[in-house]
Amino acid sequence: MTKTQWFQNVSVETGFINEKGYVNRAKLETKHLQVQDGKIIKIVAGELPATAGEEVIDMKGQLVLPGLVEKHCHLDKTKLGTDFEPVSPAKNIVERFESEISQLNALKIAPEKRTEALLDIEIDHGVSFFRSHVDVEPACGLDYLENVKRAIQKYKHPIGYELIAFPQHGFLRSESQSLVRQALENGVTIIGGVDPYTLDQDYKKSLEQTFEIAAEYQAGIDLHVHDRDEAGKATIKEIIRLTKAYNWQDKVSISHAFGLNDFTGEERKTVFQALADEKIHIISSIPITPNTIPPLVELQSYGVPVHIGCDNVYDSWSAYGDGNIQEKLARYGELFGIKTLEGMTASLGLVTNGITTLNPAGEPAWPFEGAEATFLFTKANSSAEFVARQTSVTHSYYQGEKSNKPVKTRRSETKHYFF
Repeated sequence: MTKTQWFQNVSVETGFINEKGYVNRAKLETKHLQVQDGKIIKIVAGELPATAGEEVIDMKGQLVLPGLVEKHCHLDKTKLGTDFEPVSPAKNIVERFESEISQLNALKIAPEKRTEALLDIEIDHGVSFFRSHVDVEPACGLDYLENVKRAIQKYKHPIGYELIAFPQHGFLRSESQSLVRQALENGVTIIGGVDPYTLDQDYKKSLEQTFEIAAEYQAGIDLHVHDRDEAGKATIKEIIRLTKAYNWQDKVSISHAFGLNDFTGEERKTVFQALADEKIHIISSIPITPNTIPPLVELQSYGVPVHIGCDNVYDSWSAYGDGNIQEKLARYGELFGIKTLEGMTASLGLVTNGITTLNPAGEPAWPFEGAEATFLFTKANSSAEFVARQTSVTHSYYQGEKSNKPVKTRRSETKHYFF
């Protein structure tokens, strides 16, 4: 039986208001959204139409925003729910990932429970869609992939997801080609990888094989590239070349991409424009280490798609991380000096797969009839306030189905009185 719902008294951003010589607030209008079969099928103002027994949910003027997307996480790695301990010493990345498997396997809490704990905290912050890397290499086989798939299938709330086969120990170095193929035949839709220049010692061969398998399975590609200087630059340029050669536009992402900082002059312009032309996505966890975060605003000025993800949330790589994608977005705004209401409104797109309520001209862009009914509600008065003040998500829906539990008001939203 078709399920139809009305979301009544919803605040929708419809424009910018300039009252002080600059845009100082958003224009809001009250609308009613009709949702059916996971889509917004009607948006009306004024009186709520006769509902004929349909479910009516009164949002009491709360602002509707597009659902948030976690673009880079590791659902198989978190230690959430276990007793706290710092990260163990490691001399290099190889020593780190070689010790990680035994550390995770020794934990007393089942992998599915740890995955569920990470899903819980991210969903509390409005995330309804997850892109997760999952280790696939001889050291763990497909075990971690199966653990994550079970956790998602059993999860208590509806969510969207896509999984990445991540040969963290080196695609060629660990001879993971066969396992990656098996993963692509068992629910995975994206091929991952990490630093082919330094780990695989033959970055061209590593990347060529990655693209070959991606083309064979019609899969996306999302590669960790931490390498700097010549290693990072050469890797990025080869990814651009192969994306063009395979006509894999809009299917390739580079996570971290620290080496983008190392391009200068005309080469920088050429590479950044090529990333835009080939629709190669850049995904950042917004690191605060000096001279590390890619030039995200500059990249966007060329038209490069940019996204944000939480990455490590208490795992063998970091004792930090709280699964708060809103905090990552606010940090982006601070680091890059995003101060205008228009800029903060646009920045929401970094955690929504590019969906924003208003376009740069201040014209309504979302919600619209026919859009997927994946959205959240908040007591903020604008997208900008939601971004800057990290306003709590009160309700979240994925394709019309409730995907979160009620969230308490945060300290930053509580009024304080001083006497």
